Amino acid sequence: MEYTDKNAQLMRFLAIIVLIVLLAGLTYWYNQANKPKVFPRTDAFAGQVIEGFPKDLIFDAKEITESYSIDYGSSAKQYVAEYTSKDQVIIAYLKADKYLRGNNYVIVNQRLQPTVANIYGTKSEGDVNVLVQKLTDTTSQIIISAVKKGK
Repeated sequence: MEYTDKNAQLMRFLAIIVLIVLLAGLTYWYNQANKPKVFPRTDAFAGQVIEGFPKDLIFDAKEITESYSIDYGSSAKQYVAEYTSKDQVIIAYLKADKYLRGNNYVIVNQRLQPTVANIYGTKSEGDVNVLVQKLTDTTSQIIISAVKKGK
């Protein structure tokens, strides 16, 4: 079979179509491979702490403002509670410090100032981060994140 101008044009056209389909397929595959994973968040009922959160970490709560968990599959599960407390910043910080040390956490980061305090502890089973912020002279806001590694 001899190639004529029409055959050559047809071959170029088919080559371009194959190239476009190939590029579209590679783009789709790349986008699927680099798509960020979305992990489900489960919220507690208003005023309650999410199931699985270590209740010993709730220090003199006035009001639970938010609590939820995020499941990261077999690698970890995160539990978060945010609440207002009648404790001043230093008292809440000392209670968190006592809890972490009493439960064999290694303190890897801590900060204590008059209006804000933070303490972070870790151990093989998971991590706990406690943030305390002054709201008023008699009230503070506490946000606690507890991560349980593996399931």
